Amino acid sequence: AIGSPMKIDASYLSPHVNMASRLEAATKHYGVPLLISEDVYNLLTVAVQERCRLVDRVTVKGSRKPISLYTYDVPRLRSMGGSVP
Repeated sequence: AIGSPMKIDASYLSPHVNMASRLEAATKHYGVPLLISEDVYNLLTVAVQERCRLVDRVTVKGSRKPISLYTYDVPRLRSMGGSVP
């Protein structure tokens, strides 16, 4: 808040907001409802990771390090008679 002694360093948040925006836009390109970055994927439990599918490996604008993109295939799981955890 303006004038507050508690300040947020926007330089910390900015790359994360940019990544979230790029992932959201890329869902249309890949035709999936949800994209998960490699960093988030690595935080998931093994049980949830097993329900994710690797979509692509890309280098995003402003980075030199390629990252993997995953999706969580809820419709595919349901069509196969599975349940969603």
